[in-house]
Amino acid sequence: MRIAVTTGLLRIPPTYFVTQHAERLIASGNHDARAFARASDVQDARLGIDVVSAVPETAGSWRARALRAVTAARPQRRAIVAYKPDLVHQHFATWAHGALDAARRLDVPFLTTVHGYDVFAAGAPSLAPVGLFHRSSIDRVKREATRVLAVSDFLRERAERAGFPPDRLFRHYQGVDTDFFTPGDDTDRTDEPIVLFVGALEPRKGILDLVTASLALRARGVTHRLVIVGDGSQRMLVDAAAAEHDHIVVTGPLDRHGVRDLMRSAEVFVLPTQRDGSWREAAGLVLLEAQACGTPAVTYASGGAPEMVRDASTGFVVPERNETRLGDVIETVLALPVAERLTWRERARAWVVGERSLASSTAELLEHYRTVTG
Repeated sequence: MRIAVTTGLLRIPPTYFVTQHAERLIASGNHDARAFARASDVQDARLGIDVVSAVPETAGSWRARALRAVTAARPQRRAIVAYKPDLVHQHFATWAHGALDAARRLDVPFLTTVHGYDVFAAGAPSLAPVGLFHRSSIDRVKREATRVLAVSDFLRERAERAGFPPDRLFRHYQGVDTDFFTPGDDTDRTDEPIVLFVGALEPRKGILDLVTASLALRARGVTHRLVIVGDGSQRMLVDAAAAEHDHIVVTGPLDRHGVRDLMRSAEVFVLPTQRDGSWREAAGLVLLEAQACGTPAVTYASGGAPEMVRDASTGFVVPERNETRLGDVIETVLALPVAERLTWRERARAWVVGERSLASSTAELLEHYRTVTG
């Protein structure tokens, strides 16, 4: 099968999820796939798929390329048509015009995976130019997509409420690569236990809640190091906290190899994702990545994030914006006896391998492909 994986803006890292299923299908030797973006910024030379960018990566800064991408639907369409795929798989219902036009020209099935922002935008009318631009794409996906795949049950329900046709709407968990995200050995762990965060340093990810919980833990004598990976609008606040408290370490963004190394060495992974306007976490693959590395995960009961953790078994789901409870469950994990800690790690890994792996997710996606292509 020949698959065109399409999207608007593709930055790798961090958005490996756009290409990961196609990479797995290419590696099987039975399928061919290529990624087509309006604009891209690929910084990982080990990516297992070719990326065709309508706006060349040499064309100025990322901001300049992203702005040019608005008018890049036609060159994206031409590139897809020239590839002659058996189907087009668009990630995000936004930025879809070029991919939709290509699928129509080729008369091939068109699938869309919705990831969250696109669904929330569909339910939030806007008269701003960017809102109208995205809504025109979303409305076409609703009308023309052969199938729409939502990354969690939470998002599938929200998509149905936002007007995506229920008879063409399915839940498809993305899964994580459990061959890549694997536990390390005991030498990966440090004497001072690591509490790890990986994500955008934005209000919606709750990083300041975690900093507050960490400071409270230190105040009552719970030794740990808080390692924060990522960047965003709250970076200055996080850096200021790190400058004042030497147990806080801020690394900035890392590629997935660097993230995996830290996940292997951490005692607990924390993602206090929370509501931000109309936005909610659609899934939270990073929670699965941590658990695949044998690290228990803690998250708020927000959006689709609880579907990525088995509460009180592979981690904990905490009431949203409850910093006190957040600190309590982090302390619970840090205080586990050695034997029980090992049980938690093994349980976290086994659950992801059995229920949320990229291998099973790819097999399920391939069934969708085979169904729509006959």
